[in-house]
Amino acid sequence: MIRARLDEIELGDLLRALEGNRKSAIIRVSCPKLQGRIHIREGKIAYIQTHPGPHLGEYLVRFDYLTLEQVQELVKYQAQENPGTPLGLLALQQKMIREDELNDVLRAQTLEALATILGQQEGELLAEPPPVDASQVLLPGVTDTSTILMEALRRLDEWKRGTVDPEAVLQLAGDPTRHVLPPDAWTVLEALDGVKRARSVALECDLPEEQVYHLLYELKSRGILAEADVRPHDPLLMVLSDSNLIRRLLLVTLERHRYRVMLSPDLESAKRILAHHRLDGVLLEGTDLPDKVRQLRALPNGRFLPIWLICEQPPRGLWVRNARVTHIPKPFGEEDLLEALSAIKRPI
Repeated sequence: MIRARLDEIELGDLLRALEGNRKSAIIRVSCPKLQGRIHIREGKIAYIQTHPGPHLGEYLVRFDYLTLEQVQELVKYQAQENPGTPLGLLALQQKMIREDELNDVLRAQTLEALATILGQQEGELLAEPPPVDASQVLLPGVTDTSTILMEALRRLDEWKRGTVDPEAVLQLAGDPTRHVLPPDAWTVLEALDGVKRARSVALECDLPEEQVYHLLYELKSRGILAEADVRPHDPLLMVLSDSNLIRRLLLVTLERHRYRVMLSPDLESAKRILAHHRLDGVLLEGTDLPDKVRQLRALPNGRFLPIWLICEQPPRGLWVRNARVTHIPKPFGEEDLLEALSAIKRPI
C-alpha cells in the first residue's frame, strides 16, 4: 500500500512503475474538489473515473451511440440483473454498441479523467492491491498506460496554456480556411452559432470540456473568433438528483439547448444554491421527492419556483396540488425535457 500527498509523489511515475512491473492496483485520489479512482490490472489502465465528472453513459449519448432512454434502461437493467457488470460491457453484450464504439467512449473518458486527475495540485493518493474478486474488462487499443499517459499530459499542457471562460459567447470573426487547423478545431467551429455559451458548445462536441475551451482560446488568439456583441440570457436551472449519471445526462441535454445548469447531489447543497442564485426552475429525481419539494418550497426563493419531478409514475396525493409540480416520465428523452421546459420563457 502507498499513501502520500500529491506534492510528495508523481502520479505519472507511479503509473509507469506499475506498468513496468505489470502490477495491479486501485489508486484513489482525494482532492478538495475532486475524487478520482484508477484501476490498474497487470500494468494496464482498466478504468478511470472522477467525481464530479463525466459518466460512461454520458459519453455514449454524446457520441450518439445510444439515446438518453437507452442509457437509462441499460442502467436499470444493470442494477436489477447485472450489478457487477460494467456498463460498457453490458451494452456490448446486449449488442447495443460495437466493440470499436465502446473503445471510442472508453478512450475519451479515460483521457479526460486522467488529465483532470494529473492536473490536481492538492490532495492525497492511496494505492493498494485490488480485491481478489475485482474484475475490469480490458479492451485492445484503449488501455496502454504509457500511450494514454503521454496523451493526457499533452492535453493537460495545452489546457494550461489557455482556455476561455465557459460562460463566454463567441462568434466567427475571421476566415478559418486561411489557417491550418486540427480536425478537432473544425468540430468546435461547426458547433458555434454566435449565441451559445462556450459550455454549451463544449457539451455538444464529443471532446473533453477543457479541450474545447482550449481550442476556443486558440481560435480566438488567431483572430478567427471574437466575443459576441450581444450575450443572450439563458434560463438558469438546478438539477437535484441522487444519481451522478442522471445529473450528467440532464446537464448535457439541457446545456446543448442553451439552458444554464447547476448540479446538486443532495438537498443541503440544493438549498445553498437556491439561497444564492435566482433560478428559473428545478428538476428533481431520486428518492423522497415529496419531502424535498416541501423543503425547497419552504425557502423564500423556492416558494413560486417551477419544479419538475422526473420519475416513472406520476406523483399522487394531496401534496401534489399544493406543491405545484409537473411530472416528466422516466426514462426521459430529449423531446420530453424540452416540451416540459417550454413553459419557461427565454428572454429575447
